[in-house]
Amino acid sequence: MDNIQKTPVWFWAVAVVAVLWNAIGLLAYFQQIMMSAEQFAALPQVEQDLMSMQPFWVTAAFAIAVFSGFAAALALLLRKRIAVRLFLLSLLAVLVQFSSHFILDGYSEFVAGQGWTMPILILACAAGFALFSLRAEKNGLLR
Repeated sequence: MDNIQKTPVWFWAVAVVAVLWNAIGLLAYFQQIMMSAEQFAALPQVEQDLMSMQPFWVTAAFAIAVFSGFAAALALLLRKRIAVRLFLLSLLAVLVQFSSHFILDGYSEFVAGQGWTMPILILACAAGFALFSLRAEKNGLLR
């Protein structure tokens, strides 16, 4: 109990934000894989085209990114060292997933309409949580 009292409030705040952010990632993943034909048809044509030609490895990277990120966030909340490795795995998966945006035709048209805000935010959060967990481990906040 004494260790919990020594843990700074800002650590708990970041851990809760990490859980919430990664829960949103899980919801986005499930929304994509469980999309009905009607929902798919309602998407703009450029999104339909991108999703139709998306290789399996992109979907796999998305799954690894969100599941490892959420597990990492829970581990961070529990102050477990495994959080560091899971956040690094999530960051690596995000990089693999987003590399597809430079490989697949049509992505530049999609970005022109949607912008870079979410891809940059996702990458920044993945890197930020990984760095935060590394620092927390170095400072002895994780066991």
